[in-house]
Amino acid sequence: MGEEFLFPLSFQQARLWFLHQLDPGNAAYHMPVTLRLDGELSMETLRAAFQHVVDQHEALRTRFEPDTQVQAVLESWAVTPELVDLSGLDPEARRRELDRVRLGVLREPFDLWSAPPLRVVVVRLEPRVHVLLIVIHHIVCDGWSLGVLAAELSAAYTALRGGRAPELPDLPVQYGDFALWQRERLSGEALREELDHWSRVLTGAPAALELATDRPRPDVPTFDGARVVRALPEPVALGLERLAHGCGASLFMAVLAAYAVVLCRLSGQDAVIVGTVTAGRSRPELEGLVGCFIDVVPLRVDVPAGLSWAGLLSRVRTVCLEAYAHQEVPFERLVEHLQPVRDLSRTPIFQVMLNGQDTPRQDLSWPGVEVTGEPPEPGVSKYDLTLDLHRNTSGMLLDLEYNRDVFEPATASGLLGQVAAVLDLMAAAAPDTPVEAALTGLRPATGHRDGFSGRRIEPPAPGSRPGEGSRVPPDDAVEARVLRCVRDVLGKEWLGVTDDFFDHGGSSMLAMKLALDIEQATGYRLVLRDLFDDTTARGLAVKVRAATATYELGGH
Repeated sequence: MGEEFLFPLSFQQARLWFLHQLDPGNAAYHMPVTLRLDGELSMETLRAAFQHVVDQHEALRTRFEPDTQVQAVLESWAVTPELVDLSGLDPEARRRELDRVRLGVLREPFDLWSAPPLRVVVVRLEPRVHVLLIVIHHIVCDGWSLGVLAAELSAAYTALRGGRAPELPDLPVQYGDFALWQRERLSGEALREELDHWSRVLTGAPAALELATDRPRPDVPTFDGARVVRALPEPVALGLERLAHGCGASLFMAVLAAYAVVLCRLSGQDAVIVGTVTAGRSRPELEGLVGCFIDVVPLRVDVPAGLSWAGLLSRVRTVCLEAYAHQEVPFERLVEHLQPVRDLSRTPIFQVMLNGQDTPRQDLSWPGVEVTGEPPEPGVSKYDLTLDLHRNTSGMLLDLEYNRDVFEPATASGLLGQVAAVLDLMAAAAPDTPVEAALTGLRPATGHRDGFSGRRIEPPAPGSRPGEGSRVPPDDAVEARVLRCVRDVLGKEWLGVTDDFFDHGGSSMLAMKLALDIEQATGYRLVLRDLFDDTTARGLAVKVRAATATYELGGH
């Protein structure tokens, strides 16, 4: 593999690094691509084409250090697609085995510390029919990157089959350069001003979306997801675009307005925070790179009584434009700054997403091979609800991913139907039509609700000062070691063993760092639940003692 070159993690990577440390077997951040290949496939050409792409992008030959936030770019790394031959099986057995192989390829954990997290498997169904399975960990890739990879793989395969050397685009920078630039750019006064902006925007908004659920929310989410879809015809899409453009807004903003109206009405709340993905490629030299640039921004939509569609669209337009202007702040830094009420069962700040699927699409063409993309694997939902908007020549497609921990299929389908119904009414409405006219029959849903009702996001608490801690000293060496970790992570030497980690500046990201530090100091790895049950040094020390079952660390 040759020499290694070290770079800091980007802010996006740091969160995924911590999550992998705490739950290395979780496949929620695996990014799968499935392509059906019909024709005369050359495995050697495919291997060589992949190698050219890996050589092109440092992110695809990067491993990570387990003990420090550093990525190591390998000078070279050989990618070897695995061939699984199912052509000798009967059709039914072949189908079952393909499903088993596909699930295994998707869910097999990556060892981020020893090798780049890229897996390539080719399944042969018949001599001229193959399925290409590609899985990449999100820490080195995002949705935009998959398009870059697909285009360059196609170009390399085509050139090699024609006896030519592939000519891939020149890259002026690599992902490590971006990580260095981001760390320098988002620090000091510039970062503080951006965080202050988001504090002003989000303070006073509901701390959580209180949709009634079909079953109680589990203490720890499983990310078990499924999807429902709804198509809207071209006349509806054109009507929405006409209404939106007349208000200086976009189709995405119109869908956000309808989504917010439905969510507010069903939850009984006057505002909702909806997350949306940003590409994170604000500089042109980043557009051709494979890497994890994607981030999310919160869109706070207030829906007071008496608004017209024009009034609501004007509000939504302002919200979106301001969010786009301040999108460079890493979401995890925002969470650390706001310190929202901690709750392991849901994502902080927002629990629903809306994404406009405008990632550049790539038309794949390989010599002698017809390439067909297959739908993504279901089964993963990082949020309660994620609505994807697709605009196509026949109209619009609404694709709702929902969390099966809390919602039944019928509930998710009904909610999507309500969004579609409001969009249908919007498309035919005049700008001055009251929003209330579209809400006939929409009432707050019944079901399970939990203890977040009425809570609001509060301004960031002022930092603790020396002397504000309890100063209760440790009773034994176990408490001393845990307290040492707490003080180091928070940078506050005056804390005692009964001071709450989160009350003194702790966050979910810092809690994950604390878990790793405690493991190094005591040999015991805290699970996620431990970090939220009793977050004093004394409480965490109790868990360490219970796990070790001896007082070995305390010298007894």
